[in-house]
Amino acid sequence: MATASTPDFEGITLHEVEWETYCQLRDLEANHHVRMTYLEGELTLDSGLVDDEGALTLLDVDWEVYERLRDEEENNHVRMTYLDGTLTIMSPLLVHDLDSRRFIYVIAAVAKAWRIQFLAVGTTTLRRKGRVNVEGAGKEPDEGFYFGDDAGRIRGKTDLDLSVDPPPSLAIEVDNTADSKAALATYARIRVPEVWRYDARDRTLWFGRLAGEGYEEDDRSLGLPRLTPGLVLEAVQAARTVCRDELEWHDWLEAWARSLPAPPEGGA
Repeated sequence: MATASTPDFEGITLHEVEWETYCQLRDLEANHHVRMTYLEGELTLDSGLVDDEGALTLLDVDWEVYERLRDEEENNHVRMTYLDGTLTIMSPLLVHDLDSRRFIYVIAAVAKAWRIQFLAVGTTTLRRKGRVNVEGAGKEPDEGFYFGDDAGRIRGKTDLDLSVDPPPSLAIEVDNTADSKAALATYARIRVPEVWRYDARDRTLWFGRLAGEGYEEDDRSLGLPRLTPGLVLEAVQAARTVCRDELEWHDWLEAWARSLPAPPEGGA
């Protein structure tokens, strides 16, 4: 993970943190690089070593501690990634969310044009517990989607239990200054079939398909096989270069989606 010295970093604050949870985190020798301030349930984490997007990492965190922090509604403002004791916490930038939202409209337009059932689940927490305390995987995608029959299975659910429910068909990661490549191991443990990684700086898009314990680059979407990285980028960039405003872009998207060619050897 890239790191930067940021002495003026204001820290990340977690709310409704129990005293015992604070003590567990503070007493871990592996986390002595993190300054912690605790007052009546508010825990502020501050470190001179954070990645380029202001994400902060704690080590040797028990699964139960991660779940307590993640399940507190007051902490919905932060994203958390957990894999076998390593907990990374970040607050997304506005530009990060604006970029990820465009993908929702692209996917919805294609699914509607070609009558593919889909369900957008946004930043729903995905988690799969391991067999021992410091083992498991948990993450919120920037955007998540179910396609086909799995969309019907999940529709109407208020809680997602990956011990019985399928994982999302697609997870999307948007990178502004950081690199989401490290997140692939977490998604692989959760068994998400397809991941897109969009670099907002270079405006490049990578498709990955689950293969064993990792992801292989793919030139076509698994869940929406009419889409390639180049076609998705064309649609996203049209909002900036072709259309005058969002209404015009949505009209453009509908026509564009209907014009997409069939994938090789048939498909949706």
